[in-house]
Amino acid sequence: MASGAATPGADASKPVGRPGRKGGVSVERIVDVAVDVLADRGVDGLTTAEIARRLKVSQPTLYSHVSNLNEIRSRTAIRGMIELSGRVRGAVRGLEGDEALRAMAYAYRGFVRDHPALYMLQQRAPSTPEFWEAANEAASAVRDVLRAQGLSEELISHVHLVFRTSIHGFVDQEINDAIPDVSDVDASFELFLRFFIDGVSRLVTD
Repeated sequence: MASGAATPGADASKPVGRPGRKGGVSVERIVDVAVDVLADRGVDGLTTAEIARRLKVSQPTLYSHVSNLNEIRSRTAIRGMIELSGRVRGAVRGLEGDEALRAMAYAYRGFVRDHPALYMLQQRAPSTPEFWEAANEAASAVRDVLRAQGLSEELISHVHLVFRTSIHGFVDQEINDAIPDVSDVDASFELFLRFFIDGVSRLVTD
């Protein structure tokens, strides 16, 4: 695991490589532009050449702030993870029970629908300690919702895995237009939620 709750060390504005600001360009600004490029051109369109063009600087100027494209990809994915966890936490604030589970699922799906390419990048991003810290925060946002349902820690691990794999499969097919023969995708999502919420309720009462 698609919206914040930033964690220490997972802030995309704090450089891992070369810090500083030169000529009005900063690591945070590079990530801002990378998010825009993803929205316009998708994951394969995210290149240092395109980022430099939009910033109206040379590629060597970019490299005075970041090491390479992989660093940009990792930082941008971290930005997405932070937003995802923030969306989940914000959506469930003040809610409990079935309403919290429903809000969590819709927040996750909403993030992916708003930022499909950013979500895809999160699945492919280079593995760094900072990325995994942000990913763990996103997972913690979901686990905290499950914990509030009264599940044991062991069950939380299992249910989180079921939720993560199920909703990822759904939204991945949705953003890739890979859901065949379904006239109402929202109805399908509601059906998934019914199965998930009913399953959690049974685990709590067993």
